Amino acid sequence: MATPGGDSSRGNVTREGRHLLTRSASVGSMVVFLVLFILPAAGLSFIYHEKPENPQRMWDPEKGVGFLQGLQVVPFTLDNITVVNHTAQVGATTYLHCQVRNLANKQVSWIRRRDYHILTSGLHTYSRDARFSVVRSEEADDWALRIRFLQKRDEGAYECQVSTKTGRYGYLINLEVVVPEAVISGPIERHLQAGSTISLKCTIQGGLVPPQFIFWFHNSKMINYDQSRGGITVAMDHRVPTTSRLTIMNASLMDSGNYSCTANNIIPASIFVFVSEGDFKTAAIQRLESSTTSVTKASNINFLLHLFSSLLLYLMNLTQRGT
Repeated sequence: MATPGGDSSRGNVTREGRHLLTRSASVGSMVVFLVLFILPAAGLSFIYHEKPENPQRMWDPEKGVGFLQGLQVVPFTLDNITVVNHTAQVGATTYLHCQVRNLANKQVSWIRRRDYHILTSGLHTYSRDARFSVVRSEEADDWALRIRFLQKRDEGAYECQVSTKTGRYGYLINLEVVVPEAVISGPIERHLQAGSTISLKCTIQGGLVPPQFIFWFHNSKMINYDQSRGGITVAMDHRVPTTSRLTIMNASLMDSGNYSCTANNIIPASIFVFVSEGDFKTAAIQRLESSTTSVTKASNINFLLHLFSSLLLYLMNLTQRGT
C-alpha cells in the first residue's frame, strides 16, 4: 500500500521533471534562435565538422583544406578566397580560370557578384545569356568560365566557389574590359587648296590585340578600296601602336567632308576637311591687293594735303612780313 508520504515524493519528482523539460525546451529554443538569427546577423556560421572517411578525395585548393572535428563557429570571411585581376578586350572571348583539384562530389559554381546571379554550377549553365559557359577538360583541374563576344557591361567581379563543411573556397576575379580608341593626328579641321594632297594618319590606342584592318570613311562611304575616284591609297603599319595613313591625291571640292577611321570594336575618330577651289584663293588675294592699294592711295593723298597746308601757311607768313 502506498503511503501519503510516498505519493507526495512522487508528485514532487513529477513537478521537477516537468520544470526540467520546460527549461530544456526553453534552452533548445534559445539555441535554435541563436543559430538561425543571431549568428548569421553577426556574420558567423554554425558548422559541425565531421572527419571524412577519405580526406584526400575532398576538394583541395593550393592552400589545402583542414578537417576539424567537433563543434566550431567559423567566421564568414574571404580568407579562403584568392583575389585575381583579369583584363580583356571588348569583342574578344575570355576565360576566367579556377584551379580545383580533388573535387570529389563537390560542385564548382560561378557567380556574378554584380547581381549574385549563379551563371554555372558544375557543367550546367543557368544563364539565358548564351555567351556564358563553363569549360573543363577531363584531364585538367581548371573550371574556366568562358565569356564570348565580351562587352563593356560584363566588367566586374566574378566568383568561383566550392562550399565544403569547412567553409567556402575559391577565386574572386575582377574583370576589366578595355575598349580601344582611334585617334587622328592633328587638328579636328583641315583647310586645303584644290589640287593639293590630303594626308591623314590614324592611330589605335588602348588595345590589347592589334586590329587586322583599319577602315577609312568619307562621310558614310568606305573608301579603302574605292577605285572610282582614283588617287586614294591606304597604308597600314602593324607595329604597336597600329597606324593607318590615308592619302588622297589632287584634292577637289568633292573631297570636302567628314573623314573617320575605325576598326572592329573600336571607338572611331573623325575630322572635317575643307577643300577650296583656286578661284576662291585668287579672289581673296585680289581683295587683299585691292585693300593694300587703297590704303597706299589714301596715304599719298593725306601727305599731299599736309604738304599743301604747310606751303599755304608759309606763304601767308611771308605776306604778313612784307606788309
